[in-house]
Amino acid sequence: MTEAQAHPDPRQLLEAFEAFTAASEHLQTRYEALQVQLGQLQGELQTVIEAVPFAIWVLAEDGSLRFTNRPQALEGHFLQDPAPWEPGSPGGQRRFQTSEGRELIFEEERRSAPHGGTIVTLRDVTEAVLRAQQASREDRLAAMGRMAAELAHEIRNPLGSLALFSGMLVQDLAEQAGPLELARKMQEGVGRLNSLVGNTLAFSRDLQPKAGAVPLRSFWEETLRSSTLAEAVPWENQIPARASWWGDPDLLRQVAQNLLQNAIRALEDVPAPRIVMAAVEEHLEGLPCWHLTLSDNGCGIPAEALSKVFDPFFSTFGGGTGLGLAVCHRIIVAHGGLLFIESQMGRGTTVHLRLPAAPTA
Repeated sequence: MTEAQAHPDPRQLLEAFEAFTAASEHLQTRYEALQVQLGQLQGELQTVIEAVPFAIWVLAEDGSLRFTNRPQALEGHFLQDPAPWEPGSPGGQRRFQTSEGRELIFEEERRSAPHGGTIVTLRDVTEAVLRAQQASREDRLAAMGRMAAELAHEIRNPLGSLALFSGMLVQDLAEQAGPLELARKMQEGVGRLNSLVGNTLAFSRDLQPKAGAVPLRSFWEETLRSSTLAEAVPWENQIPARASWWGDPDLLRQVAQNLLQNAIRALEDVPAPRIVMAAVEEHLEGLPCWHLTLSDNGCGIPAEALSKVFDPFFSTFGGGTGLGLAVCHRIIVAHGGLLFIESQMGRGTTVHLRLPAAPTA
């Protein structure tokens, strides 16, 4: 070992120490900058996860919760147990009832986490399911409408002859009480058939709405009062004054009259009948619309009949033609809107109507 190796130059040691210190400070600065950047990324990721339109739960292998973007849980309950974050959840489409009583449809997906455990996601597919159901219903109704129109046209000509001859028969039997009563019953039957044929043709015709602003609050009140329905049962109008649809007032009046008549018939023999109309503003694909609800506390619709209420000639009321809701459906679809019904036996029915909002000035 040389003397220079045994006794290194102090200046070299000082320079080496200063270089090490500078490198250490640089690394510390880079580390702190990376920590800040990591914190920002974590904050942004947390914001994104909290903002996504579906719920996420990360469960450990023992089922305990490791993370969720819905720490306040969901306001309501699942109609089929258990909840998605609990063991034994079936997955797939799940029906959920909100604390306000609205029924939603969620799509549940489960997948394994990279380091063990399970990732559960819950996505609201209510809109997609309702749209698919309405599209399927519209295809079925269109086919039935074409068939009904052909039958109605075939029936109308001989029915016109029957109406003419039954009228002549009533005149000829004016002096014979017994036969006259039978002839009048025949005439009434022909009249009902003719009305049914007319309704069938109205149901099957093409609809071309002439759009205009429809102020919802006054529109529904006027419909109630003009048809004397307002006197039939207590009602409450909670629709905001600024709510307005963009649609054909005449066609939508048919919808309102049919729905109000159905509600009032469902309230027969109810001790404290009530109809409540309300509306909330929503945005669908960036476009404003008004979601109106018409609720009653009447007899309700059986679960097995709920999927058929829009079918032509199906009615839960005796003596009806079964075309009212079918016509309502066709009118709402022609406006690009959405119509669906929720109901429970003995508790009442809520009709949901959503149509585009009228343009604001």
